[in-house]
Amino acid sequence: MPIDDTKLSSEYRNLRGSVKFRFFTTMTMPAARFAGLRLDEIDDKICTTSLPGGWRTQNPFKTMYWAVQGMGAELATGAVPFAISKSMSEKLRMFVVGTDAKFIKRAKGRITFTCDEVMKAREAIEESMKSGKPVEVDLISIGRDKTGEIVSEWIFKWNFLVLGRS
Repeated sequence: MPIDDTKLSSEYRNLRGSVKFRFFTTMTMPAARFAGLRLDEIDDKICTTSLPGGWRTQNPFKTMYWAVQGMGAELATGAVPFAISKSMSEKLRMFVVGTDAKFIKRAKGRITFTCDEVMKAREAIEESMKSGKPVEVDLISIGRDKTGEIVSEWIFKWNFLVLGRS
C-alpha cells in the first residue's frame, strides 16, 4: 500500500504543533527536550530544526557542543521519514548507519538546521516498499547561525526497510 498523503499531512501538522512536539520529545527524546530542540518547519520539500545557544547546549569554549548540533542536524533529516512511517500501514525500520560532519565556523546563538532533500527519503522508502529490500540514502543537513552563515554541514546515511503490515 502506498504512503497515505492525507495521513502524512496530518503527521506534519502534529509534529509542527509545539505542544505535541514538546510532549513527543519529553517522552521519546528527553535530551533533545532539555537542550531546547525545536522543529520549525516540515513538509514534502524541507525540514528545519533549531537549537538555542546558552548553558544547555554549550561546551567549555562557550560555543555549541558538536553532539548537540548533531542532534538538531539528525532530526532535520529524520523527521520526514518518521512522519512517513506514521502514515503507512506497513512497518518502517529506519536508522542511521553512518554520518559525516564538517565544522566551518564557531556555533554561537540559535543554530538552524535545514534539510531540503527530504523527497530523497520518501523515494528510498517507496523503493524499499517495492523491492522488500533495505535502501540507503544520504541526506544533508546544513547548520546556520542567525546571520545565515554556515557553521556545520552534516551528512546522515539512513537505512530504510519496509517490513510489511504493523
